[in-house]
Amino acid sequence: MAASPIGFDLKSLEVFAAIVEAGGMTAAGQRLGMTQSSVSQSIANLEVQLHVQLLDRSQRPPMLTPLGRKFYEQAERLLGEARRVSLEFRRQEATPLKHVRIALVDSLAISVGKELVAAIKHRTAHWSMVTGQSHLHADALLNRRVDLILTDDAVSGHAELFRRRLLREPFILVLPLDFKGPVNSLRTLAAALDFIRYNQSTVIGRSIENQLQTWSIHPPLRMQLDNSYAILQMVKAGLGWTLTTPLCLLHGGIKTGDVQCLPVPEGEFCRELTLLARSDELGHLPELLADDSIALMRERYLPVIATAAPWLLPRIVLG
Repeated sequence: MAASPIGFDLKSLEVFAAIVEAGGMTAAGQRLGMTQSSVSQSIANLEVQLHVQLLDRSQRPPMLTPLGRKFYEQAERLLGEARRVSLEFRRQEATPLKHVRIALVDSLAISVGKELVAAIKHRTAHWSMVTGQSHLHADALLNRRVDLILTDDAVSGHAELFRRRLLREPFILVLPLDFKGPVNSLRTLAAALDFIRYNQSTVIGRSIENQLQTWSIHPPLRMQLDNSYAILQMVKAGLGWTLTTPLCLLHGGIKTGDVQCLPVPEGEFCRELTLLARSDELGHLPELLADDSIALMRERYLPVIATAAPWLLPRIVLG
């Protein structure tokens, strides 16, 4: 390994300062818990690295040379700053995080909830968790009723928030297993079979409706439900078709063998899950939990997709 171009480390500065302040190498060793020979070797190495003589050893006790006096003044400044930084971070470590309130979308809670709770317990002892509709979570974060959310609502327009994308996944077309008609377009499909909607009060419901509007597709408004489980059970029963995401499909307890899962014929559109928190309030916790969440989805979510619908894997992006 190449030698450091700096020529010294904090320990050697500490030994040098102790010699000056204690009045000799033996006293410095006693102060630092080192032998006199170790102190002598440390100061000799420091002088070699700096290419200067710091102590005049012809005198007893050794005295500072002019360059040694100059170096001691600089060393004291560096050691003072190092002590300040060390004290600051030891205080932060000794101060436990406040009670951290976490909210997350149902689909993530169902798919990796158990493992995510374990990760949260590992990161902080003071926490609580709620699930539910993500637009309510965004409002709760902005109004300080929760501290951290994992959501499909990116809460745009609030640049002050910490945010980290966890997942980007495509919407897919889900049909009853026994549906045999052509699936050339959603428009012709809507004429043949009822569309089962997410309630438009939900973020995912509004996202789907906006995309259908963009494609000028207007299925009759017949069935609206609040959650993936109910929607997918109705599709499984043959009552209609829906648009959802792979993670929501797993949340609904449906294996792809229970329904038909196809790409959306009009083209791909996606949703993103994002971790958000108020900046500078939770230290490194948001970044650590984002890393944990991504790792859990890589371990728990992607293998299921690889087995059930491998054609989806290239369309899913973690992190």
